Amino acid sequence: MIESTFTAWRERLLRFCTHLLRHRHDAEEVVQDVFAALVAAGNRYDLAHEPGVLLFQLARNRCIDLRRKRTADVTDTLDPPARDERPRLELQEALVSLPYAQREVVLLTAVDGLGYREVAAILGCSLGTVAGERAAALSTLRRRLAP
Repeated sequence: MIESTFTAWRERLLRFCTHLLRHRHDAEEVVQDVFAALVAAGNRYDLAHEPGVLLFQLARNRCIDLRRKRTADVTDTLDPPARDERPRLELQEALVSLPYAQREVVLLTAVDGLGYREVAAILGCSLGTVAGERAAALSTLRRRLAP
């Protein structure tokens, strides 16, 4: 069960963590930690029912812990893009400039395609908060990315 879950969710979790942490190496560590915790927990977690909610919650919590631990040590920069893709870089920079809560909501809804209920469960907030944060984030992104 864990192996199939790993195969199905690894890339989505990696993308989410990379956007939150802004460093792919850190994101890879977090994703590894999430799946190591699942293996260590045995049957404690129910992966059959909404595995995405559980996995994103675990990943988010580990990202928050890592950011707290490294706040004093690491500067807040983006990893350089693999090739010159100006529009992609502009979007990444606009996402990075969002407040953390708004960035999480945008990443989970727009990038990972999760519904508001799933995002509310992951973040531990109401549907109204998810909708409000997403609306505010999209408004900010439209302003920043407008020609």
